[in-house]
Amino acid sequence: MPSRLDRMGSINRITVHHEGIKPRWFSDFGSTARHLELLRHSHVKSRRFGDIGYHYIIDRNGRIWEGRPIAYQGAHAGGANNRHNIGVMVLGNFDRQQPTGYQLSTLVDTIRKLQRQYRIPVSRVYTHQELSPTRCPGKTLQPRMVRFRRDGTLV
Repeated sequence: MPSRLDRMGSINRITVHHEGIKPRWFSDFGSTARHLELLRHSHVKSRRFGDIGYHYIIDRNGRIWEGRPIAYQGAHAGGANNRHNIGVMVLGNFDRQQPTGYQLSTLVDTIRKLQRQYRIPVSRVYTHQELSPTRCPGKTLQPRMVRFRRDGTLV
């Protein structure tokens, strides 16, 4: 729904999320594609977003999927926190499961690429819970993100 989308404008931060609904164990292309279409439908119809809320989604095999086009502001971090902010969601519920090694590798590679492309310093790479009162991205992904920023994995 283009009428419900705002232009992104400049980009100066990245926020990492998990899906958080329930654990996801499938890793095949078809199941992931069907699930993401259901998620898109939910975001557009039930939540009244202009499109899926995240710009990028990383599946259990480490494939990266485009969600909302980067030209449009996301609907992932709440209100003003969405402005100039790329939303990256890792598929799964990381309060109840671990991210795969493939997911973590793709997450780091994706964040690094976005940091270089948009000149985003590590101090502007967040998790959802660092911007809003939420548990996202879950108890198993949050400490990894803290470590990635602290140990120089993200620069």
